[in-house]
Amino acid sequence: MKDLAANAAGSTPAVDVSQPRWSSLNLAYLADRSGLDPDKTAIVHEGRARTYRELRQRHRRIANGLVELGVERFDRVGITTRNRMEYFETELGIAAAGGIMVSLSWRLSGPERVNLLRRAQVRVVFTEEPYVPQILEAQSAGDLPDLQVIVSFDQAHDGVRNYDEFCSSSSEADPAIGARLEDPHEIIYTSGTTGLPKGVVWTHGTVMWNAIEQVMDYALGSNDSTYVALDLNYIGGRHDFTWPMLYQGATVHLRRSGGFDAREAVEYVAENRITHVLWMPTMIYDILRVPDVTEYDTSSLKMIMSGGAPLSQEIIARAQKTFPGTDFVQVYGLTEGGGTVTFLPPTHAVSKIGSAGKASMHNDIRVVDSNGVTCAPNDAGEIIIKGPTVTPGYWDNPEATAESIRDGWLHTGDLGYMDEEGFLYVSGRKKDMIISGGMNIYPSEVEHVLREHEAVHDVAVIGVPDDKWGENVCAVIQPAPGATVDHDEILALCRERLAGFKKPTRIEFVDELPRTVSGKVQKYVLRERMTGRS
Repeated sequence: MKDLAANAAGSTPAVDVSQPRWSSLNLAYLADRSGLDPDKTAIVHEGRARTYRELRQRHRRIANGLVELGVERFDRVGITTRNRMEYFETELGIAAAGGIMVSLSWRLSGPERVNLLRRAQVRVVFTEEPYVPQILEAQSAGDLPDLQVIVSFDQAHDGVRNYDEFCSSSSEADPAIGARLEDPHEIIYTSGTTGLPKGVVWTHGTVMWNAIEQVMDYALGSNDSTYVALDLNYIGGRHDFTWPMLYQGATVHLRRSGGFDAREAVEYVAENRITHVLWMPTMIYDILRVPDVTEYDTSSLKMIMSGGAPLSQEIIARAQKTFPGTDFVQVYGLTEGGGTVTFLPPTHAVSKIGSAGKASMHNDIRVVDSNGVTCAPNDAGEIIIKGPTVTPGYWDNPEATAESIRDGWLHTGDLGYMDEEGFLYVSGRKKDMIISGGMNIYPSEVEHVLREHEAVHDVAVIGVPDDKWGENVCAVIQPAPGATVDHDEILALCRERLAGFKKPTRIEFVDELPRTVSGKVQKYVLRERMTGRS
């Protein structure tokens, strides 16, 4: 990571050019795939499609266009847009030109977007309306001193290139720059559930191994398909099922960005005979509330993957009943460690319900105490992982890298335990654990109970300061649409299902919980809000 940090300051990482270079993601493998079945549909989005041949042609044009602009190896190239098929060809083009992609959420505010572009020293950015004026203004004001070229997916402005013209004016020849497995492929900024986002580095090798593990663990084939319901800037949008599907010559269907529509998602799966989906817990809650969801023909669906937060046993059981014959796979993953660090095989879906499973191929996982000693079975501790999908570190942040990666192990900051057979159960974030009167309280346990109330759409449980007990349990509830949550009913449910010290002493209601771009609740924001109240 010393090289990466040095590069951020303007120098170039040391690269031994005598060593073989491998194009793990872009040139070699995708070119071979397009040669095997060039007219196979690779990507579908809102009635438009790209074949593998077209994907290769267009990403080479982008790569050569970037080289013509003066982009060199390890230069950062940004992309901030809603979901579109051009996302993939742009990502491949940046990689083929030797650049490092900086993927930013379209949901960011203008100042947040500009800040991250500046931090990463982005030279070229691909974007869309309405972000073009924001970025152009920041560039003109000198807030983005490294930014030289803005490319708009929509239209040209003064000082802004049009994407289609940019592509058409460049060559389809192989740029032949290549990349080694250890070379940085992209910088992904973390969700910011506990504070400011950090730039996680994914290498070409990280991308490749993540895809290989999913292809093998989930037996993905060229006749499979996936429906991407998440934003592509998020790790789950591109690295769970999506790139693995493209590695296998399968078809990726993209959903437009914006609010999730549960009925629309199930309809699309049924009409397009989708085989694999990644649905986050909040999406699953919405889908299970669709009154006639079982009337749709979803028999093509082989697998539902869910991650991002633990699901209760009741929700898992309902999902399995709603989609009979479909494997329901709970996974545990994180931006720093890979899309699926662990997964629960369908053969254990009932016997180990609620577990995140065992380590995926090539990964090692442990649960350790505060001294780094491996915990006994069923004893809670911090989850640490090691493997080829683990990041080499944070971009230009050696302190955070040293804190998180020790002796080759990534310390995730997540809490959990392993049972006697080595199955992992995730309890939540280490920073989210509540200590009240000396007792440890895991918010996820309380949240699971409260979500069972039919009037609760979602809930976040946090600790708030208390002079006597240190912390008290506060439940922040987002009611289901059109529902009224009865305060006394919530307390009665807690008395029935939870130990006394785990029950919320404070219940607040909000129209909407604050979330990251990946849909996770920002509990630190809630703590700030609740602490500021009288």
